[in-house]
Amino acid sequence: MADIRAFPGFRYAVNNPKDLSRFVAPPYDMIDGAMIDSLYQKDPCNVVRVIQNRKETADRENKDRHIRAAGFLDAWITSGVLRQDLRPGVYAYAQDFALQSGDRKVSYRRTAVIALVKLEDYDKGVIHPHEYTLTGPKIDRYELFSATATQPELIFGIVPDDGSLYTTIAACTRGEPVGSFESDGGVKHSLFRTDDTAQIRTLTDAMKDRTILIADGHHRYETCLKYYRDTQNPAAGYAVMALVSMADPGLVIRPFHRLVRKSPGALASPMAQALSTFFDVSDLGPAQFSRVQEFLEAKPQASPGHEMLFCDSAKTHLWGLSLNDMGHQYLKDNPHGMSLLWNRLNVSTINSIVVNRLLGLPLDGTVLHDLIDYVNDPAAAFSRVTDPALSASYRGAFFIRPLDIATVNAIVSGGERMPQKSTNFFPKCFSGLVFYRMGNS
Repeated sequence: MADIRAFPGFRYAVNNPKDLSRFVAPPYDMIDGAMIDSLYQKDPCNVVRVIQNRKETADRENKDRHIRAAGFLDAWITSGVLRQDLRPGVYAYAQDFALQSGDRKVSYRRTAVIALVKLEDYDKGVIHPHEYTLTGPKIDRYELFSATATQPELIFGIVPDDGSLYTTIAACTRGEPVGSFESDGGVKHSLFRTDDTAQIRTLTDAMKDRTILIADGHHRYETCLKYYRDTQNPAAGYAVMALVSMADPGLVIRPFHRLVRKSPGALASPMAQALSTFFDVSDLGPAQFSRVQEFLEAKPQASPGHEMLFCDSAKTHLWGLSLNDMGHQYLKDNPHGMSLLWNRLNVSTINSIVVNRLLGLPLDGTVLHDLIDYVNDPAAAFSRVTDPALSASYRGAFFIRPLDIATVNAIVSGGERMPQKSTNFFPKCFSGLVFYRMGNS
């Protein structure tokens, strides 16, 4: 099953662990133009110059910026800005954060172990993807790998566990961190390192009979596979991954609430009326965000009558929804080639029943992207469909609870991938903590 190993990574040579804050950045696909400029100004050696090198007017091809990134990387190693650890080790990555729950904040800690993971084709059943990928980002990352022969970012993987692996990973955070920083939202990041052979052996033994579900970084994983096949470089046969136990109490999945834009769909009647064909619809009165909060924070078994909420933009009214017999039958009769468990996900029922059946629109990625706004923050979503200055563009918003990791794992382990924008693992794993130079194993 999963084959992991220690490695001597390259790290920023900081005198004070907190100095790491100058050099790190969010994942490359979370960085827009303004953030690139800000990170460039933060420090001349910030990792953004490698993972998302800024386009220059003289560039003739996209790969030119990756060639420039390789120059920065080589210069940092030559000058000692980046130094390779003398012995193979594993790195523990703790993220401490708090999330609002009603009128209070709840604190969490998510702990990952950073190690090399042997690349496996998906059909081997060892590494499971949970979403589909696009060609463009993989071409871009391949150009970066080809120019730098370096993996500068982490792939985030989740490992099935009854709790024993979590205990083993958490033990790697003993002692003082070798790097620390704080990111937006008050997330505190701490990097630890151990080269203790007994501790590493305990960890690798604990992983031998386990599989890995990719939570974030599918494009990078698939690019690693292609780069390895093309180069046949043995050191490129591994990917740097941050592995988190499914039993980790800090493993948080946030939902993407769905804001449905007005469209040329065939729906003539009010949305709430149309929904009543396939859902039991409960009138919850004028839209109040406190009702949305109560629903999102309640355990599903505490409110079995409401599987999700719909906020009608036209009437600023709130409705509770749960599939009725006709809705269940519709999903059975229209499975779109997917399992019943997959089709009964809230995000799937919105796509199948609302988009495809009620609005009469095809379920392709372009339509879903143009029709639906995906919003993590429920307050922001609520505001956009109830504020008169913003709501005219929308039919309304569907508010859904987060998926639990057991459901995600059951679907993915069964060979299916999750619907678009069904999970948001929080917080993101930052870049620049440790680099893997393929060929320096």
